[in-house]
Amino acid sequence: MAFILNDRVKETTTTTGTGAITLAGAVGGFETFSAGIGGSNTTYYAISHQTANEFEVGFGTLNGGASTLTRTYIINSSNSDAAVDFSAGTKDVFCTMPASKVGLPFPQEYGSSSAPKIITVKVASKSGSHPYQGQGSGNAYYLDGLEAPALRFAGVDSSYKYYYRFDQSHSTNSGHPFRFYLDAAKNNAYTTGVTTNGTPGSSGAYTQIAVDANTPNILYYQCSSHGYMGNHAVTIGNDFNGDVNLRGDATLADDKKIKFGAGTDLEIFHDTSGGGTDNVIQTPNVSHSLKIKSDSIILTGRSGSSLASFSNGGAVALSYSGNGKLVTTNTGIQTTGTVNVNGAYTLPTSDGSANQILETDGSGAVTFVNKPTAGASTGFVIAMSIAL
Repeated sequence: MAFILNDRVKETTTTTGTGAITLAGAVGGFETFSAGIGGSNTTYYAISHQTANEFEVGFGTLNGGASTLTRTYIINSSNSDAAVDFSAGTKDVFCTMPASKVGLPFPQEYGSSSAPKIITVKVASKSGSHPYQGQGSGNAYYLDGLEAPALRFAGVDSSYKYYYRFDQSHSTNSGHPFRFYLDAAKNNAYTTGVTTNGTPGSSGAYTQIAVDANTPNILYYQCSSHGYMGNHAVTIGNDFNGDVNLRGDATLADDKKIKFGAGTDLEIFHDTSGGGTDNVIQTPNVSHSLKIKSDSIILTGRSGSSLASFSNGGAVALSYSGNGKLVTTNTGIQTTGTVNVNGAYTLPTSDGSANQILETDGSGAVTFVNKPTAGASTGFVIAMSIAL
């Protein structure tokens, strides 16, 4: 099952009542839900009676053959936003994008201490589009009619605060205290600038937050008694000054950089300049070093084959094509294979006997030979002296 939106998807129906809609075929110039959305998928829909003043906008689920649309939950309707009991006659059924789901910044206003921005909170069942569908409670917070929207707070400076009041006087809030946290799982409550009043579900109940430049950039609003009913809140207008938790991938375009430090001390980016395809970690400031701190560092190729490994208090190992070739030890180094020095000297691949020494033939080959006797060495030195 997937959530799908598509253009020019429109069919008719003669279904009556409040139940599932049987789709009767595409309108001329449009395609069917089967072709545009697909069986077993979900989408936003609108139903409009051709002759009666009846309409409905909601979130629906198609059956396997995409011939039936189940009205999973209602967003807006001519029946006070409840399911419409459609009368006889032909209705148009089409894929749409509800205005409340467009994703405009919410809330778009802010308030002062004397006139806070008031946001009405209600509790109802989660839909398939909830950010934590399948986690925690089966209920969700609805803020001004929106299901668990991502919030955007203003926080320009530390000398002025912006006030947001979440009104929990509606009866559906009973047993669902609205609170703020530093994480979605509610491991760390956030209480700075947060005040509460009354009992959720009763008149006058609310949770209020005063936001300024010192407010964390990412907060989470959740029910203190149940899990994952809400969403996150982002404070804009100030620099990020805390941790950022991502629930998905973060994508940067080619040549766009992640920069660290006040003086751009470190950059990470994908470099395509000059036709290149390099992935770059660099320190633009030549006076700065790049340190990687870990007790164990392992470099591998894309296939997983070893390139090099570094162990704190242990060995450094270099490999060729996944095969270890040089390893440091507490007494020196060990090599596997042939050691070429400037391409001129080939060392023996096995150890010699006791008291043997290395001798070169003058052509790059070095071998173990027996050490000359003391007399022979003396004669050699004398001969050299006479020759000189």
